[in-house]
Amino acid sequence: MSQTMTSTPVKTTMIVGNQSLDVAELDEIRLERLIAKDEEETAKLMKAAESRGFFYITFNDSLSEKVSSHLRTCYLNSHEFFSKASDEKMKEFREDMTHGYKRAGIESFEITRDEQNRIPLPSPFAEHAEATLDLANICDTTVRTVLHSISDILDPSESLGLENAHRPDGRSDSGIKFVSGPTKASVADVPDTTHTDGGSITLLWCDKWASQMQTKETKEWLWIDPKPGCVLVNFANYLQTQTGGRLHSPVHRVSQPSDGAEDRYFVSYFLRPNH
Repeated sequence: MSQTMTSTPVKTTMIVGNQSLDVAELDEIRLERLIAKDEEETAKLMKAAESRGFFYITFNDSLSEKVSSHLRTCYLNSHEFFSKASDEKMKEFREDMTHGYKRAGIESFEITRDEQNRIPLPSPFAEHAEATLDLANICDTTVRTVLHSISDILDPSESLGLENAHRPDGRSDSGIKFVSGPTKASVADVPDTTHTDGGSITLLWCDKWASQMQTKETKEWLWIDPKPGCVLVNFANYLQTQTGGRLHSPVHRVSQPSDGAEDRYFVSYFLRPNH
């Protein structure tokens, strides 16, 4: 069946507060269509994977409502957890591990899938474990659906390698991560967080303007709209390497469009290859 894919504009201009922002135009991919192996949706996903490396995943109404409810709980949990005294948070610190509590420029707390049902969660995540872990499971299903959809298009040898490297029964550092900040009184004080992600696929929620991406072709910095009702997705270094650069791991950073400190919380999920 022949499909005609329309080209997505690179950027648009949006007024946010009193700022005029250049904002990336990213494709929206419907999760239920990927699950149904819809050819047009899969082709749109592959186009995003090879060009921008960023896109949005949207959910059906019932799943979107559940995700929104879980996110509200997670943002409240994050605020309470990161407001604790340093010695309380340091009880969750893990040496030489990606998960647990970390403080390196930004504060974060991560729960891996391997440990989520074995290690007690700290308060307030423990009191809301059902919402926290259900969101983690929804995230895992989402990233694996994206991986399977991409695998259907890749060369069989590449596809087999990616599937084998991300077996659900294999041990990995995949997990859900809660992040606080950074936020500064002045934009000039915001640290440079330019990076690419080291895993395979990343999901990111943040209800405030906080992320920028660098375009693949022109290296221009564009803001990413924190659209409600969907999740931002990007491919990461492992998939770029394993596909010889066909899948793009985009350069991005955390920033803020204007002066004024405020609480900003991120909820992310990282699919990482098996050990």
